Order: sequence, then structure tokens, then C-alpha cells
Amino acid sequence: MADRIKFWLNGCGIAFLAEVPGDITLNQLLKQCDKIEPNWCACGIKSPNKDEANWNPEIIIGYDSIEKADESVECQIVEY
Repeated sequence: MADRIKFWLNGCGIAFLAEVPGDITLNQLLKQCDKIEPNWCACGIKSPNKDEANWNPEIIIGYDSIEKADESVECQIVEY
């Protein structure tokens, strides 16, 4: 399996730590992120700092999948 990359999905007043395969394409990533119906407005993404990089992800994104790793994350994942 490829290395994993963690990043923040930032919203207004809320953010989720996400994790993806290191070799995922932008097209694959965007296709999976389109399945998120957030209870917040999306503002962007950013890299985690050194401490945050050790935290467990709340959203796990694969080549053809996306899932919540923590059920307390305030969004829904929908399949189209």
C-alpha cells in the first residue's frame, strides 16, 4: 500500500483530519470529497503541523471510497 497523507478539511469553525493514499489522483480525491454533505461551510485544506500529524484521522479517503473513522464527525457521507 502507498504511503498515507493526512490533511485538514477546513470549515467555518470546524475541521476534520483526513487521510488518503499517497498516490491518489486529484480527480479521485475530489470524487470522494463530493460525497461529503457537511453541516459546515468548506473553506479549504491545509497540512497538519508536526503534533497533528500523529493524531488519528476522522475521515479516511480511498481511491474509490470515503468513510468516517469517528462517528462524532459532523457530516454525512452519501453515495450518488
